[in-house]
Amino acid sequence: MVFQWTSRCLPGFSIIALIVLLWLTSNGAVAFRKWKGPLPSSPKDAPGSQPHHLNPAQQLFVIYTVLVHVSMFAFTIRLAWALFSVTRKTKETLQRRNLAQPRISVDKDKWLSDTSTLTDAEPDVSDPLMSGLAHHYDGLEVIHAIIVPNYCEDLHTLRTTLDVLASHPRARKQYEIYLAMEQKEAGVAEKAAKLALAFEPSFRHIHATFHPANLPGEIAGKSSNVAFAARHIMEVHRAELESGHCDVIVTVMDGRCCPIVWPIYSANRVIADTHFWQDYFTEIRRLHYAHISEADRTLYCCPIIFDRNSQETPVLVRCADLLWGFAGLSTIYPGTCISIPTSVYSLPLSLAEKIGGWDSDSTAIGEDMHMMLKCYFETAGNVITRPVYVPASQCNVASDTGRGWRRSLDTCRARYRQALRHMWGALDSGFAARRTISYIRSHCRCLFFRPRHLALIHLLWEAHFLPCHLIILMVFSTIYTLLTPPASLHPTMAWAFDLTNLLRASSFIGMNMCIFLYEPWHALCVRTRKTDMQQANVADAGFSERIWWSPAQLVERICFPIAGTVFGGIPTVHAVFSHFWTDRLVYRVTKKPTFSVAGAMA
Repeated sequence: MVFQWTSRCLPGFSIIALIVLLWLTSNGAVAFRKWKGPLPSSPKDAPGSQPHHLNPAQQLFVIYTVLVHVSMFAFTIRLAWALFSVTRKTKETLQRRNLAQPRISVDKDKWLSDTSTLTDAEPDVSDPLMSGLAHHYDGLEVIHAIIVPNYCEDLHTLRTTLDVLASHPRARKQYEIYLAMEQKEAGVAEKAAKLALAFEPSFRHIHATFHPANLPGEIAGKSSNVAFAARHIMEVHRAELESGHCDVIVTVMDGRCCPIVWPIYSANRVIADTHFWQDYFTEIRRLHYAHISEADRTLYCCPIIFDRNSQETPVLVRCADLLWGFAGLSTIYPGTCISIPTSVYSLPLSLAEKIGGWDSDSTAIGEDMHMMLKCYFETAGNVITRPVYVPASQCNVASDTGRGWRRSLDTCRARYRQALRHMWGALDSGFAARRTISYIRSHCRCLFFRPRHLALIHLLWEAHFLPCHLIILMVFSTIYTLLTPPASLHPTMAWAFDLTNLLRASSFIGMNMCIFLYEPWHALCVRTRKTDMQQANVADAGFSERIWWSPAQLVERICFPIAGTVFGGIPTVHAVFSHFWTDRLVYRVTKKPTFSVAGAMA
């Protein structure tokens, strides 16, 4: 119990340790028992003398602050490579789409009443996308079980999400939809029945699962809804799982939530606002058969893109979501040894069953990262995270409270609550620490020194430690240099401050270059999705184009450090110190935009 509490509070303890280190660094008169150098002399007593030797705390500070800033700069380099690669890889994916049989454009109402049109439009199993591999597997075909988590969601938003999925040419034969709902929601059975009646002809199956309230050890939210739906999927496909030939791939889409501070019980709304391209599932199918020997231990990750309503949100919220998308994208590039999914991911049902399904306790609130970590440790570090270079389209948080500054302020508050939920996922660092130690105990060998494990630890440190450590170090460096006379500043300390200033400036320039590289990829994604939605006659999907020279986009290049602090560093500190007395977080309603038909298709 004590070990579990200690491990979950690791990020908080790290901040305390850093503050102690900075206090010792600033106190030049502190004497250490193992002091090897002479005690520092006062500049007043010996004017013009050389600065004193660094004490151990100052030496450690120099090493750590340089390490943090080098990591920040390395992140921008990695992100630039990922952005350059994802644009090229997305274009290659679209070229593979063109090799397949052309899709028939039909009216949405027509294919709800005449399902034969969709069936005829499907490419054959042996289409060029499969590179001649699929026919070797006895005519088996991948089934996509898509979990759509939602709670207190309006019917219109769910219909739009399902309309987008139903527009895919393989939906009728290969998509199974599982509406992961909460039993306590009023009128949930009637809502599920309406959706099933409307969309049953469009999919292979459409089911609704109702997560019971107050199950022991479970929290309300996306993780518990997904876990309950996944157990139902396993029962539906029990025969295939037992036969050893189960080509069912589970896809979990985002359920957007917003939290309040840390009460145990509250209202909660989970919003299924992710729009998929048809190419996402086609690429998974292609990769599944192209790497069939590794398929049962593969987790598929894709980038996310906020391209639906960003022009309607305040610049700080827009920058925060841009940085959030960058964080996930920075781990998705050719040659990466491990990727961390952000909001959307897919994995074989056989792998999910092997590891015991999804966790639904309070430590699993960061459901996407948590599931990847669980797969990693349950497979002894042998899980393969395979990038899918097809973005999942998402909405920014939006408010409908009035206009002007009041609406912007309300949107920023909602985005902070969402950021708090994201940073509450720092619990996964403790989860990874516990699993690493338990693995050493049970297997008498250590994952720690494997390159993949070191890379994973670095990504966890980058996600849950770096944001707040960087801000604290920047504030300390500024205050220290202002209050310390230049003659009293040790040359090594001066060198460290100069180097970190240079690294911060280089990182700022590097992030501006990344935004520049992001623009053509964003334009490609919006253009492709708009064409698909027009052909499918889905009118209210929402499209947000970017013009790099417009004032709204230019100001992002200056404001992103502020957004990173307000919606990154501060919520991290808020979350990790809250973990000292609770690991439970519940949500409240998040507003998402509605799109007019005219505006959506403009």
